[in-house]
Amino acid sequence: METSAYPTRNPLWVAPLPLQEDGTRRINSVLIANRGEIACRVIATCRKLQIKSIAIYADEDAVSRHVSEADEAINLGSMDNTEGNPFLNIQLLVDIALNAGADAIHPGYGYLSENSRFADAVRAAGMIFIGPSSSAINTLGDKREAKEYLSQHEPSVPLIPGFTGSSSGIQLEDLQVQAERIGLPVMIKASAGGGGKGLRIVRDMSALESKFNRAQSEAQRSFGLSDCIMEKYIEAGKHVEVQIMGDSHGKVISLWERDCSVQRRHQKVVEESPCAWLNQSQREAMCAEAVKIGELLKYEGAGTVEFILDVATGNFLFPRGQRPSTSGSLESVPYLQKIPQNGHAIECRLCAEDPQRDFAPQHGLIRVWAPSTIESRENVRFETAIESGAKVSIYFDSMIAKIVVWAPTRSMAIQRMARILADTVCMGVSTNQHFLQACLLHEGFRRVDYTTSFIPTNLESLLKSPTSVNGQIPMDLYSIIPSLFLRKLRDEHKSRSTFRNVRLGFRNQRFDKINTPCDVVTRFDAVKGTTVDARVSRLLFSSKSASNEFIIETAPIPSADVDSEEDANGAAIVTKAYNALSASLRAETLPNSETFSIKIHSLQTRRLDFGNGSGCEMGRIEVTIGRNKILGFVATGNHISNESDTGDFTRIFCHFPAIGTPLEYHCYSVLSYYESQRVAIAGGPASTGSINAPMPCKVLQVLKKAGDEVKTGEIVMIIESMKMEITIAATKDGKFESNVKEGEAVNEGVRLCSFN
Repeated sequence: METSAYPTRNPLWVAPLPLQEDGTRRINSVLIANRGEIACRVIATCRKLQIKSIAIYADEDAVSRHVSEADEAINLGSMDNTEGNPFLNIQLLVDIALNAGADAIHPGYGYLSENSRFADAVRAAGMIFIGPSSSAINTLGDKREAKEYLSQHEPSVPLIPGFTGSSSGIQLEDLQVQAERIGLPVMIKASAGGGGKGLRIVRDMSALESKFNRAQSEAQRSFGLSDCIMEKYIEAGKHVEVQIMGDSHGKVISLWERDCSVQRRHQKVVEESPCAWLNQSQREAMCAEAVKIGELLKYEGAGTVEFILDVATGNFLFPRGQRPSTSGSLESVPYLQKIPQNGHAIECRLCAEDPQRDFAPQHGLIRVWAPSTIESRENVRFETAIESGAKVSIYFDSMIAKIVVWAPTRSMAIQRMARILADTVCMGVSTNQHFLQACLLHEGFRRVDYTTSFIPTNLESLLKSPTSVNGQIPMDLYSIIPSLFLRKLRDEHKSRSTFRNVRLGFRNQRFDKINTPCDVVTRFDAVKGTTVDARVSRLLFSSKSASNEFIIETAPIPSADVDSEEDANGAAIVTKAYNALSASLRAETLPNSETFSIKIHSLQTRRLDFGNGSGCEMGRIEVTIGRNKILGFVATGNHISNESDTGDFTRIFCHFPAIGTPLEYHCYSVLSYYESQRVAIAGGPASTGSINAPMPCKVLQVLKKAGDEVKTGEIVMIIESMKMEITIAATKDGKFESNVKEGEAVNEGVRLCSFN
């Protein structure tokens, strides 16, 4: 029998439940004080342990998967509640848990997971808080408490130079003095919580006050606490986390480390374990330091101790601890006494964001969500609360899924993750799907000495369009797929209609070649913010014996021959362009055209119902175009337009694993395309003298008064969306004008301000 030379991964271990003296279980039902993917993880574990799971949700999150998967789900009301974010309302959550008969509360991470007042309130109500003691939360979960405690009780622990202020908080005057002492750049960050929320980098003293105010404001809304500290910002460092576990008997162990240095906006998007840069002695020293900290604090449960690793010197510094979660006894688990590192794991965070726009969070409907199935689920895990038809809301974090892979070696893990990402279908909103693949396959990531500056340093190459790299198949061929999909859908619709006996492509003026079935397809370019690569394709031949074989001619849209001296208006230009294409269609061949034989091997379509009468058509297609075999997943982004020629189009999303990220196409009839061009030309260029809301948001601050003179780049307004504060800067010199007020909720596209 053949055996593999590579190690295999042990199955995940589930801890036994604590029992009472009479042998009965102490925990029979758990309320999960969180949402999304972490709630789904807890629900899955509860199911394994035969524990009743109780989920909570806001109105805006009612269709999340954690709501449907839990044994019971309780509504918290709206995120727009005047009393604030219900996920941060301690008394509300405790009351709900008591009324539901919960034995315990699991805080998840973020929100109140590092709030000692929440832990105390849960225990005072007679329930179990699944996490460490409130004193441990204060000391390890709170950055100020952690640094002060360690400096007093364990001065050997290396700390990042900084200023923690007092328990009553930091005053701006003290901050300015200490920033000069520490030296720029400095980092202001929330004392509680993590995830990049309430964190700002200060490189210029003039920006200190505004960055401090923004960090406090964001921390308050994310964690219910505005307290912040300041530290020296180490630009060429690795962010390494050590996972520890402690029990109520003082036993603490290390589960080794993970490298979290691939970050944007100071939030990690790629993690790997182990940290490949460390040698074994460095690894053991760092993990021993983490265990020492855990033992000093008598830490119970699973927690994370973070270090900043200076790659220039090899020294590591302690900035904080974080993320308490579970508790139990380690003495009863001899398996965990000495845990070997085995193989390599990588986690990627798929987020609804636009890397081309400084990773601005995106929102909207996910039309198709289909996790990759090309690898065994034994070595791949998708942590998500998303499914087809789910909405990415402005009220929550933009993360769609955590994708985790394991492989025997680092290089194998990188390749496996890249393949999984490329094969996973997420259509409907912009994501960082291709960006993550670019990070994994970048030479700088392969070298293992990358730091937290990896993304900023390599941003230009990481942002290269997926259509400009790894292009073994010409992009022109991909634009044929939307036409084939629409042809299939219209054929199916016609078979159910009054004209079902009329063959597809029938024209009563069959000798006029312009009546040959044809489409105009454009591709939306996110970088340019407009459609590009307009192409026309027409059906030249359809096999009578095989309905899946065609010959198609495709060509770029010919430009209009307009006299530069002619004072032509938009309508005249479009008319000439339409006439030029009409003449080409009547000719034997289109200018600069290519002809391809097409064979559809498989084209499966189905209707996805999202409820309330909404949904989309989606399909999977395998096709050979010329000599190129293409696999694609396709979905409609709106209604399927007919040939009324009013400028309307059908939006089609296509995911090709060979490209690894969705593409958006707009499909028109010939007349409809030129009508859309006429409207676009008539509208003229967009003015840069005004700013519209990039997404639904809340206006936090209006920093200027009507009539104030502002300069280009000057901050005039601050808005909040998807748990992030976004600054609005003037796009030109001029007088500031705005009709929105502080605290007002505005929809996407609403004018925020203008500069005249």
